Amino acid sequence: RQSLEGQELNPESRILVACSGGPDSMALAAAAAFEAPKLGLKVAAVIVDHGLQERSEVIATETAEKLEALGLDPVVIERVTVADDGTGPEAAARTARYQALERARKLVSADLIVLGHNKEDQAETVLLGLTRGSGLRSIAGMQMLDAEKKLLRPLLQVSRETLRASCQNQDIEFWTDPHNSDPKFTRVRIRQLLENLEHQLGPGFADALSRTAEMADEADAVVLNQAKLLLATATANKASGQIGLTVSALAEALPGIRRRAIFETALATGAKSVSRVQVLGVDELITNWHGQKKLALSGITVERVGDRIVFTRSVTN
Repeated sequence: RQSLEGQELNPESRILVACSGGPDSMALAAAAAFEAPKLGLKVAAVIVDHGLQERSEVIATETAEKLEALGLDPVVIERVTVADDGTGPEAAARTARYQALERARKLVSADLIVLGHNKEDQAETVLLGLTRGSGLRSIAGMQMLDAEKKLLRPLLQVSRETLRASCQNQDIEFWTDPHNSDPKFTRVRIRQLLENLEHQLGPGFADALSRTAEMADEADAVVLNQAKLLLATATANKASGQIGLTVSALAEALPGIRRRAIFETALATGAKSVSRVQVLGVDELITNWHGQKKLALSGITVERVGDRIVFTRSVTN
């Protein structure tokens, strides 16, 4: 309820609960059905059927019936096909899932999609970011509110155990996804690693990672804000598919701020992904210029032309 109150939604607005049928999202659905009407809000639900499990269609239908019994209306089932796009099965499923959630949000005219990620999910996200050597944004984990994507995660400080107990106390039946214990999936191996670290180091490790995420999120917001201020000064030209930044303005900035500005500009130009090595390569065009050739990133090129760093979207992008 506190999470919803903080969003300043208008009375009669609708929220959309994303539900898999598992204990986390079923507990979330029950809580939303109980609390949201007190704020004058309507509650709908969406179930995404990836078609990756035996009986997935039956499970989705049964989950819809449970949600309707809790009072959520309407309940939408989105069936998706997980395409092999080269990113791996987990990433492809995630992309398909979030696309389906956004379709459902528009279909029911909801203001927010409410997700059931819990404290352990957050800790796993941070741990995964650490194993990959990712930056602040990754270590910051999942945001409680992603205003741009209209996503709300109100349970990031609530444990998996508490949510399961909530279902049991309310006699809410839930489904246990066998994929959640299959070690062929990276997320499952990270979960098992987290459980082992909790056992070896003592309780509180997941809490510590959750606090780390919160602090990293705060720090990342500061860096992003400073990078935006830098870009407001350094941007010399901005047209469709091309952005030019002034070298002199970039050179005066702190390295961390400058590199974040490079990262954000690459994405704004149309880069599909930007690695740390690529950012440092562009940074060299500013701080160690000796006539380097044009750099090819994923979907864009970057080159130094006089006192400008020019980001250009590739024709084939």
